[in-house]
Amino acid sequence: MVTRIKSVTVGKLGRIAGQRAPKSDSGASAAVSSAPRSDDVVFSSDARVIAKVDEVVSQAPDIRMELVGPIREALMAGRYHVSSLDVADKILRQVLMDRKKSL
Repeated sequence: MVTRIKSVTVGKLGRIAGQRAPKSDSGASAAVSSAPRSDDVVFSSDARVIAKVDEVVSQAPDIRMELVGPIREALMAGRYHVSSLDVADKILRQVLMDRKKSL
């Protein structure tokens, strides 16, 4: 995949950017060419992969219902129980991991 940037004529834009018109053989300033210039931009294969991954992720649903559905049903039916010790353990592990990373 090659992305191209449309060409622009230099004219006023070149003068604004501080480019001077090339001098002719007689020493007088020649007019800036009105022929369009173009620049090519080529993305690396890594950039193309990242763009594709970004596209796939943006199209993915925010909630994976195949995982959430059974838990939601168990909660509604009163069959989903979480041990308070398990919750406390996970919280403490996360706090310790965060602290270890910051040291």
